[in-house]
Amino acid sequence: MKKSTKCGYGLMFALAASLMFAGCQSGDSSNGTSAVPSQEESNQGTSAKTNTEESQKADSAKAEPVVINYYEWDVPDEAFIEKFNEENPDIQVVVHTIPANGERLTKLDILAMSGGDMDVMPISDGDQFTRFESGMLASLDEFIARDGIDMEASFGKYAVWGQSDGVYYGIPFRATQTAIYYNKDMFDQAGVPYPSDDWTWDEYIETAKKMAEWGKEQGIYGTYTHTYANEWATIAGQVGNWYTEDGKCNIKDPAWVRALEVRKSLDDAGVQMPYGQIVAVKAVINSSFLGGKEAMVHAGSWLVRDMKNKDKFPFDFNVGVAYLPRYDESVEGPRANYSASVLGIPANSKHKEEAWRFIRYYVEECSSEIAKSGNLPTYLPAYDDNIVNIFVDGSPLAVEDGQKFFDSNVKLSTNKVIGNHGAEYMQITKEEAEQYFNGEKSLEDTLDTIEKRVNEILEK
Repeated sequence: MKKSTKCGYGLMFALAASLMFAGCQSGDSSNGTSAVPSQEESNQGTSAKTNTEESQKADSAKAEPVVINYYEWDVPDEAFIEKFNEENPDIQVVVHTIPANGERLTKLDILAMSGGDMDVMPISDGDQFTRFESGMLASLDEFIARDGIDMEASFGKYAVWGQSDGVYYGIPFRATQTAIYYNKDMFDQAGVPYPSDDWTWDEYIETAKKMAEWGKEQGIYGTYTHTYANEWATIAGQVGNWYTEDGKCNIKDPAWVRALEVRKSLDDAGVQMPYGQIVAVKAVINSSFLGGKEAMVHAGSWLVRDMKNKDKFPFDFNVGVAYLPRYDESVEGPRANYSASVLGIPANSKHKEEAWRFIRYYVEECSSEIAKSGNLPTYLPAYDDNIVNIFVDGSPLAVEDGQKFFDSNVKLSTNKVIGNHGAEYMQITKEEAEQYFNGEKSLEDTLDTIEKRVNEILEK
């Protein structure tokens, strides 16, 4: 297999129109509070940061502040931006809100590649890796080394989401961790036991079928699986491998085959809204589940954020949370699927130093604001006993349910392809799997086509 080379901006413009499988965000706490840097490391980092900032502020005291443009679709309370601007008079951060829809990644790509004024770029859920490879973002290694940041100690398993080929291009700032949310009121009315935290995939399927049968006359589905890239692979990610030992496409791994079959069977049986219908009516997870159309759904921790927004989602039922089902009895629990979002600096930015200072502030000082917005912060030293209370406050979740998103004992896996041409791999799989789910292609043809197309890009 040939080593992956960096794809140019021309390829990125082509990908920009298609790579829109985002998802809102939030996280993993598998390393818990034990992942705090040593005192010596912390002092070194703080000293370097303080000296650098004081020097910069002194040099620019008489100058106009440098304007940093930050584009986002999910900004917490902007009070933290105002606080940063007050504490850093030589910098003025300006937030530009973009729509939280499928076009957001395309908009960000165009801004980053066009030589525009974007200085800080958020990228979510695995979409960052193609952008790392493309040269779109600046390396952050020099900043990290200068400020003495221990990425593993500070971010644990989130750290991998910020690097490519050993080079850091992004700093994790929030993450999403998938769980099963269920409508307690519906389960009570159906007389079906609540999901167990130690259940298996087979038990999940049977529960979904029971709830679908109960809700059939009311137009209520048993569960919901969205159309995000690889969403069908969420549980299979516990055991499946995307690459063979020699680095080729491994889509025929039995775990992926089973996952594709399960998704289609649940669609065809009316247990969940079919893939094609989701696309046709432009259904989304939050409004569908909170609108009372499903008894349960597997979704990221970002759904907690939406449950807090009663003006937009005025639901009035009780919600419970269960860990993801285990693939089978051989898999140890509890389980969760996760991914992380990062903040990067476009290579074209003229204010990288100032952008870096803002990124550090956001990540290291604003974990409470991130948790308050219903997202999971990624900066592990900020974790304390109160972070869970902040996370669930304003939502209908019990603290014990919120704790599941911060459980240091949870076993994490991801349905995202992290590896050689990962984003392209996922896009090809999405395109081909869609035809299978819609009954336009057989499973065998789907697997053969994915394997052929992916191996072609892996050999480039």
